[in-house]
Amino acid sequence: MRTVKVSISTLILSICILSSILIIPINRASAASSGIPYSFFLEHPYSVTGVRGNLEIASVDGGGALIMNQLRADLSLSDNYFGIYAKFPFSGVTSGVFGNGDYDFGNIGLGTKYALVSSNNSAFTLGFEVLLPPTGNNLGALGARSYFRDFAYFTDDAYTFVPYGVFAIGGDVFALQANFDFDIMTNAKHADESPFDTGGDNTELILKYGISGSVTPHFNLPFSTSFLVELLMASSTSFDNNVTGAYVTPGVRFGGRMFSFGAGVQIPFGSDEISDFANVDFVLDMMMRFGG
Repeated sequence: MRTVKVSISTLILSICILSSILIIPINRASAASSGIPYSFFLEHPYSVTGVRGNLEIASVDGGGALIMNQLRADLSLSDNYFGIYAKFPFSGVTSGVFGNGDYDFGNIGLGTKYALVSSNNSAFTLGFEVLLPPTGNNLGALGARSYFRDFAYFTDDAYTFVPYGVFAIGGDVFALQANFDFDIMTNAKHADESPFDTGGDNTELILKYGISGSVTPHFNLPFSTSFLVELLMASSTSFDNNVTGAYVTPGVRFGGRMFSFGAGVQIPFGSDEISDFANVDFVLDMMMRFGG
């Protein structure tokens, strides 16, 4: 349980620090992003100014748990259509199948995105992210790589370049979003480690693609309530033995103009390396926005 306590305290402390950094004067947002709720793991088509943090706890076959956090800071530069952001991932394991507990810092993600097409109910966005490698090769990082979904964020010494696209359409009640990413990993020799056989190549390519559907009924409440189902998939294309992970996440999100809180359950399946590693993953996240 020590690892869980460390991850929760780190999440709360980092959100407070990032909040103090980002409380700055900003222009009122004008993009019609309210009709497209935030999914759990897909990049949203619009930019905001704010901070976001999550906590995931997944039970591991053979005993123990995988603990994952991600802290994120966003800055909107042009009425929600253009923005920059930074991601700070963490991963830990409790004693069990890994033998000992551990908690590691992942690779830092720096990104930007721009909504090329935007209307009252739809958007098409292109973005680019680069992952810089401060992560090590300890048990926490190994646990996150074994889950595969965030493989590039926890590969030691690897620099990763991620061009991506987002299409979303939202209405009064229903919304749909689709994403497609290219994780282009360089200096990735340390990725060749059990349970995956990458062949030890210097460059690897992982495709990530997903879709999210949501319903936001009109309840007589002072905040919106959205019910979401998200499917995210990650497929290696250059490993000696290629794998595909699929992750289904049903959940609910409560939100107002400033705060948004989400809770869900992620169910992993796909290649044996992933389905034999982890069971259900419980997900919590919180977002704080500044301005419109």
